[in-house]
Amino acid sequence: MQSDLINLEELKNLYGEDSVKELLELSLSEARGLIDGLKGSIPRQDANAVAADAHQLKGMSATMTIQVLADLAYKLENAAKSNNWAETESLVKEIENRFGELELFLKSVLN
Repeated sequence: MQSDLINLEELKNLYGEDSVKELLELSLSEARGLIDGLKGSIPRQDANAVAADAHQLKGMSATMTIQVLADLAYKLENAAKSNNWAETESLVKEIENRFGELELFLKSVLN
């Protein structure tokens, strides 16, 4: 089973098949915390907090071959730095939706 959200084959090649499930569980937990932080920072229009959380999400996503989230987080980081709050709100919603899709996909292939 394939997904446009994550490259599981590359992830297995990078970290070894035995480590992938544990790494993904840790990464998904971290990502959920970052997304929750983003949702709290945007109403306060805290550009520094949004940019920092987006930057961290971008790096974690890229490391875990979740390029869709890495790209969205990159856009979010730039939108926050530009104080473009309409775009930041839209991007966080899109990140949250794509993250939900990713969680469902991974539950189906990792369990």
